Formats: sequence, C-alpha cells, structure tokens
Amino acid sequence: MQVRNNPMASPRFALSFQTTLPDDFPKDAAFRLLLGALRDLGFWGVELNIGDPRDCRPQDIRSFLAGFGLELSMLATGLTAKRFGLSLSDPEEDARQKSVDRCREMIDWAAAVRAGLIIGFLKGGVSPDPAGARTRLRKSLEQIVPFASERSTPILVEATNRYESSVANTLEETVALLEGLDAVHACVLPDTFHMNIEEADMFESLTRHRARFISLHLSDNNRRFPGFGSIDFRRVIQQLRDIGYTGRLAIEGNPGGDVVKDVRQSMLRLAPLLAT
Repeated sequence: MQVRNNPMASPRFALSFQTTLPDDFPKDAAFRLLLGALRDLGFWGVELNIGDPRDCRPQDIRSFLAGFGLELSMLATGLTAKRFGLSLSDPEEDARQKSVDRCREMIDWAAAVRAGLIIGFLKGGVSPDPAGARTRLRKSLEQIVPFASERSTPILVEATNRYESSVANTLEETVALLEGLDAVHACVLPDTFHMNIEEADMFESLTRHRARFISLHLSDNNRRFPGFGSIDFRRVIQQLRDIGYTGRLAIEGNPGGDVVKDVRQSMLRLAPLLAT
C-alpha cells in the first residue's frame, strides 16, 4: 500500500472509495474536488462505476487518477449492467450469453490497468426461480473465470442481500457458487451493509471465509458511509486484524447530501480505527 504523510492514512489496509465516473470526467469540477479530498484523506485508490467502459480508454483513466495520487482498484459493473440490462443469470440464453460477452470485454478493460472486476448487480436481480438462477450464474462463471485467470484479473462476486438478488446472498452461498473455480481469481466480496441483513454472525462468516476475499466493502446499515449508522466498525476492523487480513478495504454507500463533506465526516470516525 502507498502510505502518505497523512494522519488519516491507514498503515495496513489499502483504502479505496467507490464512485461513478462522470461522462466528461476531466472537466467535471465536482469529481475533481472529490478526488482531491480522497487524496488529502489518505485514500489509496478508487473503484469506478462506468456507464459504458467502451467509451473510455483504461490507460486514460489511470493517468487521470494518478494526477491525484490515486490508483484504479476495481471496475464496478453495476452501472453498466443496469444501463444495458445485463444479467449473468438471465433465463433467456441469448441474453445470458450477451452478458457473459460484455463481462469478458470488461475483464479485458480491467486487465489493461491491472484492476479487479466487481460482479454485484450483474449477477441478476430477484428471480421467481432462485435455483435456476444459481445454475445459470454458475454456468456464466465457468465461462468468465478461466477468461479472467488467463489475464490475471481477479473477479469479485459480491454477496448481496435477498431484496436485490436471488443468488449469492451470504458469503457461504457465494463461496459455494465459486467452488472448483480458480480460487486466486474467483473471489467473494463481503459488504458490511449486505452482511448486516443476511449473515447470522458477520464476524464468524468473515473468519470462516477469510481465504476467499481480497477486498471488503465498508457500508453502514442504512447504506450510508461508515459512521452514519449503527454497525460497529471498531469491531469489524478488529476482527479483520484478528484473522490476519491485510487486503483492501473500500468505502461504498450513499451520501446524505454533500459527498465530500460526508466522506470527511466518515473518515473522522473510521481513520482512528484503521490506525490502531
């Protein structure tokens, strides 16, 4: 991890922030302001949701972020999936295959800048046939993971709650979906917001599946940034230390209004926990 001379920088975890790339990002004043704030707060990188990655070159994004001392950690696929109606568990075979093909394109995009690829909303939404959806998602993963492995690009399948998806709701279910696939490049992505809904004991789940995640999303129970809800992030961070986790963390959530103000407020609460 790159540690800056900043009292808020974490000495152990590479901390990122998930946000959306504006269409005209080089000239977007609000986006530049946010990146400057992340730099000043000691963040290592960003996870980017991009409407259509085909509209921009990954090297250009990486160079732009480097101007703020930030790395591109992950390409998030949710916005692309929503814009183009993509689902890796789609009951229509042609639509499912189209989603696989677009996912492969995004893997190539991420591989060009050595970023990971997050699969959350892209898994597919709520289905009247959960068992069928799991079977179809597994079929898609069997096509996607070898492609990602060849490019040394990690795929992070996010465990999301039952109100958003019928597949991979808990860490246990997500790990089961990935069974037998390349464990180096097929990972589970825990998210404290979703875990707060789905896990009987999120701390036990983190311990049991420690070997299957390389990044973790920090989001409060109300989907705001850490510190604006009721999740005990002191205990979360301590649990990660106790199990020897030294991977990446990322703040994800909805701002209450001013995103820069909210992330600064969140870091006032979170940074001391990361530094102890």
